[in-house]
Amino acid sequence: MASGCSSEKTTLVSKTYHNITAHYNAYFYANQRFTEVQDAVETSFQPNYNRILDVFTPIDTTVVSSNQEKLEDAIKKAALAIQFHKNSDWVDDSYVLIGKVKHLQGNYEEAIQTFKYVKSTSEDDDAVHDGLITLMRTYVDYGEMNNAIAVSDFLKKEELSKQNQQNLYLTRAYMYQRREDLNNMVMNLVEAVPLMSLSEGSAKINFIIGQAYQELGFGSEAYNYYLKCVKSNPDYELSFYAGLNMAQVFELARSNDLKKVRRYYQKILRDRKNKEFRDKIYYEMAGFELKQGDLDLAIEYYESSVASSAGNQRQKAYSYLQLGLINYDTLRDFPKAKAYYDSTMMALPPDEPEYEAIQERQQILEEFVAQLNTIHLQDSLLTLSEMDSLQLSALIDTVIVKEERKALKEEEKRLQQEAQFAGRSVFDEPESLTAQAGATWYFYNTSAVSAGQSEFLRRWGNRPLEDHWRRSNKDAQVLTSNEVIPDQVDSESEEDAEQSVEEIRAAKKEAYYSTIPFTAEQKRVADSLIEVSYYNLGNIYNFQLKEKVNSYQTFETLIERYPTTPYLPEVLYELYLIYSELDNPLAQVSRDRLLNEFPHSTYAKTLLNPQYRQEYDAQAKKMREEYKVAYELYQGHYYDSARVIVETSLATIPENSFTDNLTLLGIMITGQTSDLFSYRFALEKFIKEYPDSELNEHAQKLLRTAHELPLQLAQLGGATFKQNLNKSHLFVIVYPTKGQELNLAREFDQFNQEHFNEERLTASTLIFEKDLAMVLVQEFVNKRDALGYYQVLQQQGALDDYSSEDFSTFVITSENFEIFYQTKDLSGYLSFFNNFYLE
Repeated sequence: MASGCSSEKTTLVSKTYHNITAHYNAYFYANQRFTEVQDAVETSFQPNYNRILDVFTPIDTTVVSSNQEKLEDAIKKAALAIQFHKNSDWVDDSYVLIGKVKHLQGNYEEAIQTFKYVKSTSEDDDAVHDGLITLMRTYVDYGEMNNAIAVSDFLKKEELSKQNQQNLYLTRAYMYQRREDLNNMVMNLVEAVPLMSLSEGSAKINFIIGQAYQELGFGSEAYNYYLKCVKSNPDYELSFYAGLNMAQVFELARSNDLKKVRRYYQKILRDRKNKEFRDKIYYEMAGFELKQGDLDLAIEYYESSVASSAGNQRQKAYSYLQLGLINYDTLRDFPKAKAYYDSTMMALPPDEPEYEAIQERQQILEEFVAQLNTIHLQDSLLTLSEMDSLQLSALIDTVIVKEERKALKEEEKRLQQEAQFAGRSVFDEPESLTAQAGATWYFYNTSAVSAGQSEFLRRWGNRPLEDHWRRSNKDAQVLTSNEVIPDQVDSESEEDAEQSVEEIRAAKKEAYYSTIPFTAEQKRVADSLIEVSYYNLGNIYNFQLKEKVNSYQTFETLIERYPTTPYLPEVLYELYLIYSELDNPLAQVSRDRLLNEFPHSTYAKTLLNPQYRQEYDAQAKKMREEYKVAYELYQGHYYDSARVIVETSLATIPENSFTDNLTLLGIMITGQTSDLFSYRFALEKFIKEYPDSELNEHAQKLLRTAHELPLQLAQLGGATFKQNLNKSHLFVIVYPTKGQELNLAREFDQFNQEHFNEERLTASTLIFEKDLAMVLVQEFVNKRDALGYYQVLQQQGALDDYSSEDFSTFVITSENFEIFYQTKDLSGYLSFFNNFYLE
């Protein structure tokens, strides 16, 4: 018997034994494990009925990861069927099952290889077709659409079993859904439905077909398939949404039909079974009334949808979004739209297709409202600053009293809510709060919890969770219940209670006063904030909100309030474009003013030459290329060649957005080839000429380093004077100031007029150290001229009176003078002077 059942034999007994054992043992349990994980994926998924449902439920990697043991067991058992039952008919099915498990795990490449192996080795057509159909889905999920289409085209030519044909239609529909091709998706789903039983999900497929037809604008077809869905005995949730969608596409031929639809909504709204769906019902009611043109009623229903939300954050986000759209597109109430978009983003899941677009608009509105708030706040504060002091004081007192009353009402409301909780059992459903807030228990309401946290921080600050957290002084010993200290009745009084009402109000009043701009500088800052906000607001209206009228009105307000605004050229250019688009004759006024007042601005040049911007960018591109070559030479220490490229480019290419980069490179070359004085002078000039350049800060850093360099050299071991003497020179005499009343600068001026009048030399005095000063005679073109002057002084006897050890005379280059003056190394330079000038 044992030898007769060998897996190597093909006898009837052997094949029958191995078919039964493989099918009902290894393969059966492997398929059972796989099916359990599939069911877990289906159960955990929360469908979004506001979108067209997925033909195949998306695979949740978290669920798959938590069921890895089952999937590995499925692979192991399927492998047993392959290994020990080689002659059975279930080997190919086991390979296909392993491929399906690999696909579910996300191991697409291994799954693809498995299905290809079955295709190349199996003689079982059903197994091959089953594997190819799943291969097609794997390619879709792997992003290889062309391969998926190739598999689909191959299967068109094959004769498939009923089950495989059904799976092929569904997989093709899935592929077309991923390609957003609704027409082909519907065609394949319609073919799949007759092949499906109720247990195989025909209700869901009919619902998807209805959704697709509704999206494509075929209301009557959508209605028919929603009706088929309802008749297919779906679960209650699917049946509920099918009924709602039927109401959406119901053809309204008579006024009675309107009443019929409204009665239907009211009926399902009252049904207790639909309690958790009330937010969706209100949402659909709002959409229906919006189509009928009743905007106010639509807004009311959307607000009711939000209020009745019972944990469905996605639906709450949709309702907030519709309110935001109404205020944005229809009512043009942007501050209110911003509030609704903020609420939308708090509830909207990130997997929504329009998430990024909604987030972008929310950010635009946030910036928009910030500008409005800045203008309103600063205008109000400026108005308060001009009020009579007595009136202002009375006004602030009134505001403080109103705040106190508001806080008192909020506290009373909070105590009432606490009392309501205190009177209920913890097992009671909080009906009153649900009806009141339209949500569940307080701690399930994220918005309420967030508001509570903000209120706590406002009143108490960021305090750690610990005993006696209200105390300001926790160093005091905590008493036990048996300890008593005389004359200390209440040791737990709060810090606020220790202050009188008058002190608290005085502190609040002082805080209000501190925000009001009373001084001229504070008013200037407030006006500057308003000016920038008007500019930003006009641009947001123009470019992001597409509100041309509001944009030009905002810009006109800006230039009326701030006629000298630095934004004036740009604003005039934008006004010209806006007015031209609106066929407003003021376009010519803006154009003339721009050309007359700012003829050399980029905006005026663009106005006269529409190609100016392109030419400007082309010039910047050309200069950038020259910069690249010059910089490579600079890095290679070919400074002269780099300087030629820089100077030629700056002379031949018109100024553009890259000019500052090339200019600074030229200065860096100067720093390597010229004296420190010239380098510093060039940096200072750059900082003045390019105040708005991104490189300005870097230039300032270089300048600070240049000033600190001589001192750093001295600190590293004495001054190091440059031996390049073929540069401009000064004559210097250092003399003591203590006990001396000398005016050497005047004497040298007289000497220069007598002997060097044509050279136009100047003499000036400079403090050197505490008891020493210097006379500087400048400027000599080179070393020869400076030494000639020095020798004439000696020949004429002009230095005879200053030949003692207290006096030092020498000539020095401008670059070395910077080092000398920073280091105060007089003896060091005198040695240098003797070595390089006199010997």
